Amino acid sequence: MFFRDITPEYLSSQGINPDGLLFGPNFLPYNPYLKLFSRDLRKGYQLAEVKMWKCLRAKNMGYAFRRQYPILNYIADFYCKQLNLVVEIDGCSHFSAEAQEKDAERDRQMRAIGLKVIRVNDGEVRKDAERIANWIIEQAEMK
Repeated sequence: MFFRDITPEYLSSQGINPDGLLFGPNFLPYNPYLKLFSRDLRKGYQLAEVKMWKCLRAKNMGYAFRRQYPILNYIADFYCKQLNLVVEIDGCSHFSAEAQEKDAERDRQMRAIGLKVIRVNDGEVRKDAERIANWIIEQAEMK
């Protein structure tokens, strides 16, 4: 799916409310109000995000990642345009039933616009971020 194919009509057909989203031929639709919030999130990192960012931004990965990137009405922890990939690092706040329902809906919406979503546990990232980063790339290239 190309960015230009993601129209308000397409989102509506997928059960996603397009109201307030910006659309363009070269970027994913996003809520412009999240742009400032995403900048603030880049300043205050969790340890797992810092470690993952160091691994994903390394040149030897071969892909360009963005961090705290607004997509639809969400902010993805990491996004790679070349792989159509969103990476989410889940801490303990994601383990409740309510949080898992919200995450499932978020993932459904991301997949509806052609993105792959990979979720990783922040404890695993803190233990061995490089191994997890390599695993993420392997999984993304297989899908």
